[in-house]
Amino acid sequence: MEDLSRLHDVQEHLPWAAILDNVDAGIAVYDAEGNFLFVNTVMINWRNIPRSEYLKMNVHDFTKFIDVCVYDLVKEKKQRVSRLQFYHDIEAINSPARMRIVTGTPIYDGAGNIKYVITMLQDIQNFETLYHRLLKQSKILTETPVVTQAPANQSSGIVVKSKELKQLLSVAEGIAPLDSNVLIYGESGSGKEVFARFIHEHSDRKDRPMITVNCAAFPENLIESELFGYEKGSFTGANKDGKIGLIEAADGGTLFLDEINSLPMSVQSKILRVIEEKSVQKIGSLAPKKVDFRLIAATNQELSQLVRAGKFREDLYYRLHVIPLTIPSIRNRKDDIVPLCLHFLDYFCNKYNLKKSFSEQVLAQVQSYDWPGNVREIRNFVERMVVMTPYATTEITSIPSGILENDAGMSHSLRESPERSRTSPHRPAGLGKSEILAALELVGNNRTRAAAYLGISRRYLQYKIREYHIPFRYGNKAETQGGETTLHD
Repeated sequence: MEDLSRLHDVQEHLPWAAILDNVDAGIAVYDAEGNFLFVNTVMINWRNIPRSEYLKMNVHDFTKFIDVCVYDLVKEKKQRVSRLQFYHDIEAINSPARMRIVTGTPIYDGAGNIKYVITMLQDIQNFETLYHRLLKQSKILTETPVVTQAPANQSSGIVVKSKELKQLLSVAEGIAPLDSNVLIYGESGSGKEVFARFIHEHSDRKDRPMITVNCAAFPENLIESELFGYEKGSFTGANKDGKIGLIEAADGGTLFLDEINSLPMSVQSKILRVIEEKSVQKIGSLAPKKVDFRLIAATNQELSQLVRAGKFREDLYYRLHVIPLTIPSIRNRKDDIVPLCLHFLDYFCNKYNLKKSFSEQVLAQVQSYDWPGNVREIRNFVERMVVMTPYATTEITSIPSGILENDAGMSHSLRESPERSRTSPHRPAGLGKSEILAALELVGNNRTRAAAYLGISRRYLQYKIREYHIPFRYGNKAETQGGETTLHD
């Protein structure tokens, strides 16, 4: 007991004991056998056991009150260990268990043996109470945002705090088990695909694939072969073994047709037949093949107006318009802005192994901004702030001048992502050089992200970059051949 008496004397005379007594977490120090050498005031108050009594006890005296002994894990693994621990009050062993975070740290002697173990314990319920109280004091968040839980191995959790989105999410969850066609309306970047995946993952088809087709991403001469597939030898340049179409690939699962307003009229009639007959016929095939899929379509334009303008088939419109859902723009559900920013901040900090936070001033600023690019713009903004902030800076206290203003100054056609006609292979309407340049500037010249922002394939974006002779600064590497700038990855 020499160590015990020595540390007992130390804690009475040196300031570190008084310091630890004022830490708002439980602190305990054990010797190599698990005997208590020191406990701070929080530990004393938790168990209502005097410090003098603690120093007569061993960590294993409490094992029947906890589900895991972190001290034993530290001794076994010989390294720092953090665990969630469920524990009961001594006086109320049959009461519901509480949960805390426990971190155990070994301290070695000169021979490499564990001499002491220090544990820090934080009660999660107390921590959450403090967390929510501070949020309310900040006057920015008044309640906890909800992140919907997606099934295992899925990733369509939706951050939702506004009553508008909560109501829409409830409707989506209610219609998910049905096989009726769903038509999702929403501005570009509002999260139409995320909602489609939520419906799929809460349906009876969740164990089957969800095939996503961006109807604006394919030139007209390719979209039919991509959707329906083709038999071998059907046309010059075709794969010698033929190809399965995206519709057939969705057999048993969900087919999501994004930007369906961009489908050429010639393809619309064939899509209508697929919906009505639930069969698909490959190019070059003599017989159709039955397919079983649940159809979800999305559009950033009002289809009824396109019907009146003669740009969309009325019969196809009524086939699609069975269960319409409209996702409100982020400017119409401002309660979701800050939770989305915090959600993406956590995501990108984990992705880049960084530790960052937003100050209240920054959160107030993003709350007041209109976000014309909706959720996609928020995601891009947060990633830019995370990667642009110096590594050593942990709190982001201001937004660099021009970031939000530049976003607000983008052309209206880029924000709304209008219908892109494929009647001309050279210059689709609504996707000019200025829109591509604005998208590239917004995402830091990353062509993959620019393509996603514009709602087109990366290959199609590359084609437009070459067509418009966009300067080399928008590529990672460039070379000039015969007066034409060629971009490479």
